[in-house]
Amino acid sequence: MSAMTRRGFLAAAGTLAAAAAASACGGGGGSGGGASLTWWDHQNQLQKAKAEIFAAYAKTPGGVPVQYTYYNPAKMGQALQLAKQSDQLPDIHSNAGLKLPAAALVAAGWAQPLNLSEEATARVKDSLVEGVHVFDGKIYAFPIFSHQVYVAVNWFNTELVGRAGLDPQAPPKTYDEFRAAARAVQRSAGEGTYGWVWNIGMPDRLGEQVHDLAQAAGFAGGQGRLYESGEYAFHADEYLDVIEFLVSLRQDKVLVPGSNSWVDDVARARWTAGLAAYYFDGPWCPGVALQEMPEFGEKLGVGPMLVPDAGTAVATYHVPQPGDYWLSPTTKHAQAANTLLSDHFATPGYSRRVAETMSQPPRDIDVVEQSQAHPAYKKLIGWFRESVHLAPDPIAGNADIQQVQIASKPVRPTLGDIVQGALTGDVTDVRAALTKLSSDTAKDRDRAIAEAGKKGAKVSLDDYAFPNWKPGKDYTRPMYDER
Repeated sequence: MSAMTRRGFLAAAGTLAAAAAASACGGGGGSGGGASLTWWDHQNQLQKAKAEIFAAYAKTPGGVPVQYTYYNPAKMGQALQLAKQSDQLPDIHSNAGLKLPAAALVAAGWAQPLNLSEEATARVKDSLVEGVHVFDGKIYAFPIFSHQVYVAVNWFNTELVGRAGLDPQAPPKTYDEFRAAARAVQRSAGEGTYGWVWNIGMPDRLGEQVHDLAQAAGFAGGQGRLYESGEYAFHADEYLDVIEFLVSLRQDKVLVPGSNSWVDDVARARWTAGLAAYYFDGPWCPGVALQEMPEFGEKLGVGPMLVPDAGTAVATYHVPQPGDYWLSPTTKHAQAANTLLSDHFATPGYSRRVAETMSQPPRDIDVVEQSQAHPAYKKLIGWFRESVHLAPDPIAGNADIQQVQIASKPVRPTLGDIVQGALTGDVTDVRAALTKLSSDTAKDRDRAIAEAGKKGAKVSLDDYAFPNWKPGKDYTRPMYDER
């Protein structure tokens, strides 16, 4: 874990103090001590569902109160780091903002194994991967979401679009169509309303979204790595084209001024208030937006992820979902925590709650169509089922790769940093920056493989190559053995 900056430490300290104060009032946060469970996560749109679950659980025999604290993803990591340093980790937490893979976090003492019931283990078993959820044969976490997801969704205000003479039922699909639509909305709306807003103050989120856009543009890999060869190619044309498209929106002046520092909560609130017509966000967007402004549901529209050229079908790839809820090694309430997770969060009922709250698609994605979710959300999940395929994951093919992950070091600037810099004008030679990122990432992987090898791990570059991968297809379990 990299050291926190002084500014980051003070910010996290203030956040932790606020959480502790809320905990004293029964609102959540604070240490794992006391006759209650503490739970921190970044899942804004699931707060109501969890509040209902926590209230029901507290009334069951052996149940205890749960003090819950929500953190914006941009703040969560710092708060967790400070909590661990001061031995105040919550009993259960998500890992948002911790910039290390699960294997490294487990090795560093961030979590202990779960002891789920037999029924819960059977329900989640098919979604577990050694080195992602399971370590040394023990379950540490399980996913609550489906892998069929992308986070660069084109959400829009149907009212503003309609006023511009555009058809809300035929949203833009290509870069050029989007640029034209954003300019048209801005011209028709007049001063004070813009074509597009984005969460540019969140470089990690920017990176995730650009990875997805690059796949939709034809990049034959994920996270900058080509599936067939295992080589890093952040500098591929698909990435460059995506970033050039985003920069063109700033040059067109359809981007809301001042949004360079905005996180998603701020950008989304401005968007629902009518400041801009279009907003790129994940599937959780309506779950958060309509929670704050239910009336916006009448204006909510959705379009598929954008592609460079007309006629290109969206195809993206996603590795198995990571675990969501992790048990602190210092908790004094492990039995209560395991009962809570087994009886309420590893169930089909929780998948239905996830669908109703319009978060990411639930692990049991089939429940969405029968849910009471907004029609735009249902439409999006239908696209996910058609266009998102299971990606090859090196660690699923060789669990020893977790030792490489532990030995890996963060490479900076990240893709998100480069995208942010391109939008603010701080990065002028994008291709050079992306080429360096490819080179630096490959070098760190080589170093980490060598270091892991010295400790007994049997890993090579071949473990990152999947020559039998096919575009538009799931990479299934038997294919790992057929390479």
